[in-house]
Amino acid sequence: MSEQTTSGDGDLPGLDAAARQVIGRTGKAPIRVIFVPGLGDRLPPLVHLQREALRTWRALGVRTTMFRVRWSSDASFQDRLDRLDEMIERYEQRGERVALMGASAGAGAVLAAYARRRSVVAVIIIAGKFLEPEDIIKPVLLRNAPFAQSLSTVPKLLEDLGPDDRAKILSLRSARDGVVDDEDTLLEGAVNETMRVVGHVIAIGYALMFRARRVVRFLREAMTD
Repeated sequence: MSEQTTSGDGDLPGLDAAARQVIGRTGKAPIRVIFVPGLGDRLPPLVHLQREALRTWRALGVRTTMFRVRWSSDASFQDRLDRLDEMIERYEQRGERVALMGASAGAGAVLAAYARRRSVVAVIIIAGKFLEPEDIIKPVLLRNAPFAQSLSTVPKLLEDLGPDDRAKILSLRSARDGVVDDEDTLLEGAVNETMRVVGHVIAIGYALMFRARRVVRFLREAMTD
């Protein structure tokens, strides 16, 4: 089963007419944001809502694709990272500039992918949980093995990210999360911003719907540094 769900875009084999028009008009390759949702990626209604929110980003000149880790599957975190890396490479090969965005548990996946592939132009994490596995109750970790593996893998990978790498990461968090410890949503050296909302799920929805312009501005600034 394919991991990708696109916002009305074509397949990967080559730049389509719209992409060529973007390059011809601006002299720059189109921006592709790969979004990785959290543990709720097994819930079709939630995935649908996130996908619909991402469709609105097309008006800002950004193409979006969803990559589902399938956190509750038997796959390993390493295997899913390999698949995500393959997706990034395919988009880069077709001439697009790739950014990564991850929500909740998805933050760990995009940070790990970024640590492996620095050609990624920028990273956005929303209400991210990528540290401190001891804060998560055991039943959740047992049901979501790739998530448990990510919490032990990502902190080591983050050690390889220097100041310049971290400056290309935007972390969006709620004023009070309620699910993830507030301090866990902060990443040292990144651009950490607090949104005027309360709640974990609300923060994710709010960021996708109402922080799109801020995110796109951050992406464009990161690409001009």
